[in-house]
Amino acid sequence: MKKYTPYIFPLVVLSVVFLLVFRWYSMRTQRMDDNQFAEGVEIENLSEEEIAKSISGVGDYESVDLEPSNADALGVVRYEFKDDKVRFSVMANLPDSETGYKVWLKEVNGNSMREVFSLVPGKGGYIGSAALPAELLPFEIIVSEATSAEEAKESNVLRGTLEAEDSVEMKLE
Repeated sequence: MKKYTPYIFPLVVLSVVFLLVFRWYSMRTQRMDDNQFAEGVEIENLSEEEIAKSISGVGDYESVDLEPSNADALGVVRYEFKDDKVRFSVMANLPDSETGYKVWLKEVNGNSMREVFSLVPGKGGYIGSAALPAELLPFEIIVSEATSAEEAKESNVLRGTLEAEDSVEMKLE
């Protein structure tokens, strides 16, 4: 028995490490399968020129009002489909916030959410822009002060749904 005792501790450590790696891998793959906005989805920030075009109305941009949860908030999303991507800008007049406002994307028929960008205060209100692959459509746009996805689902300030390119207009939920 004494000749096997030096091998027991390393064997126990290796089995625990193997169990943790297996658990991590299985949870990661399950999370990626369930999440439309998984880590592999590339979200691009728009250049200053593209942001200026979307705000000023230059180009073929559609716009729609976002549905507010209280009377103090107003917002609009301007978007266009270009190069198999949907480029969108969120512009909102919101009350001042100590924590700031974040824009989240949520699956329409699911629960997965992902933070896209933080709104930046400007002269005309809060502004933020991004571009996503058009294959992710439809998705819901949520503006919230929350720092986590669960809080953002419950306490949103503005909300709207962006439909696929075939749809002529954006529907609000």
